[in-house]
Amino acid sequence: MTGQRLGVNYWASYAGPGMWRDFREEAIAADLRALKEAGIEYTRSFLFWPDFMPEPERVEPAMLERLERYMRLNERIGLGVHLTFLVGHMSGQNWPPRWMADPSRLYTDPGLLLAQERYLATVVEAVKGSPALEAYVLTNEAPIFTGPAPAEAVEAWASRMVGLVKRLDPHRPVTLGDGAWYVLGDTTSGFRPTCAQDVIAPHLYLAETHPDRQVAAYGMAMAMARRFATRLGKELWLEEFGATHSVFGEEEVAAWARRVVVEARLHRASRVCWWCGFDFPDAMRETDPYSHHALELSFGMLRADRTARPVARALREAMDAPLPHLERAGVLVPSYLHEVYPFSERPAAVMQRALLNAYAALRKLGYLPEAVLERDLAPGQEQALPPLLVVPSAQKLRAATWARLTELPVRVLYSYLHATSVRSHEGGWVAAADARRFFGGEPHNRFNLAEPAPRALAWEGGQLELPQGPDPFTSTPLVLEPREAEVRGRDEAGRPLWVRVGRRDMLLYPLEALAEDPEVVATFYAAVLGREARRGVQSGA
Repeated sequence: MTGQRLGVNYWASYAGPGMWRDFREEAIAADLRALKEAGIEYTRSFLFWPDFMPEPERVEPAMLERLERYMRLNERIGLGVHLTFLVGHMSGQNWPPRWMADPSRLYTDPGLLLAQERYLATVVEAVKGSPALEAYVLTNEAPIFTGPAPAEAVEAWASRMVGLVKRLDPHRPVTLGDGAWYVLGDTTSGFRPTCAQDVIAPHLYLAETHPDRQVAAYGMAMAMARRFATRLGKELWLEEFGATHSVFGEEEVAAWARRVVVEARLHRASRVCWWCGFDFPDAMRETDPYSHHALELSFGMLRADRTARPVARALREAMDAPLPHLERAGVLVPSYLHEVYPFSERPAAVMQRALLNAYAALRKLGYLPEAVLERDLAPGQEQALPPLLVVPSAQKLRAATWARLTELPVRVLYSYLHATSVRSHEGGWVAAADARRFFGGEPHNRFNLAEPAPRALAWEGGQLELPQGPDPFTSTPLVLEPREAEVRGRDEAGRPLWVRVGRRDMLLYPLEALAEDPEVVATFYAAVLGREARRGVQSGA
């Protein structure tokens, strides 16, 4: 599978998940033709599990016959199909087959495992001869269907199910359809990038308070997914993203979607898929799940009458547009975001805000931010690092990381975070000797006391008003007596606030964690790097 291709999730425009019980071939063909005319190249199509497997020992022959007809329609119209098997969750409701008493046992119950294998084997044998078939998707967001699960159980289940599909059809890729929410810091679902799969395939629905940071949230998630995919030799897809048009303007949705597609393509996602292909008609308002999730009626790229919304054109144009040439920059992702350490709070919201503000600021300055993991700093991996590494608002890093940052042959831009709203173990989690070497001086913060927050940063040729934190501890700077450090900027009280030691520039205040507007962060980065913000970034360039 080559190139970057655009897809949509598909349910029939007249029926939603009821399409297999109410299979209208002419209406479905009209849907598929409309999608093809709008520039769609494949659909992620769903098999409604309760309909296809009414009993654990039987896959319904009538449904298989309809599936084969559906595949022939796609062949004639020229659309690819990513076929999704275990659809137990869909659009705000769980839909277990009536014989399944407890979905949480999906990964371990011997009877459920045999039923899944029977279902997968039967369907794969029925469809693998179709030239329209491009990929298999095991589930639709299984973590919502099953709840949290032990990683060992999920890994064993994935190996068993993916292994079965690959034995029957070894040449088509298989994704798990789980959403890959570990890229956002999820540690409870049991799914990991190391699970058996051919693709790291995030599903992303992300909210923020600033438009640039919202787009950066998608970009950073894809950067993180790209890092996992590269390390494991997998493809990267943005398997699902989308927006309802319930109270959100059509032009506004289109403008946002255009920017998200650009970020996904910049991180070399080979598939980008919009939820959903169609709205559903008002007549379905009393049908579950739409009776209680009415917003799900209007996620369509096309309306229920098959006319195109502005987002349809925006998606196609964003896929076809030439990508800008951007310089490489790394953003260090603390291992505390993805790993659970004993007796250590995970201030995920603070870390994510810092990462997103750093990402957005770097994009404004003409860089493509890459996710860099702490393990990527190990000796011998220097050649793979970008020439610039940003470490935004970092309080907690592994012990070896602090020392390693002083040795890297790349430029480092670091900012200090003293604490989060969790008032325990304030201060940087760094050994005393490493702290003095890293910061190039002697720290003088008082133990477990807040220090006066700086209001402004001034340097030769510029100054910056600083955002304030939600409490005195978050706003506490590092009070430093410079030794080897060169003072580049001071606060309004004359305290050193920006220092340089060798290749390291260090802001002694958590700018990225506190800034509401990423432009503030970009202003400081530009001063450090001697750059100006690029025009056109707002439109996704």
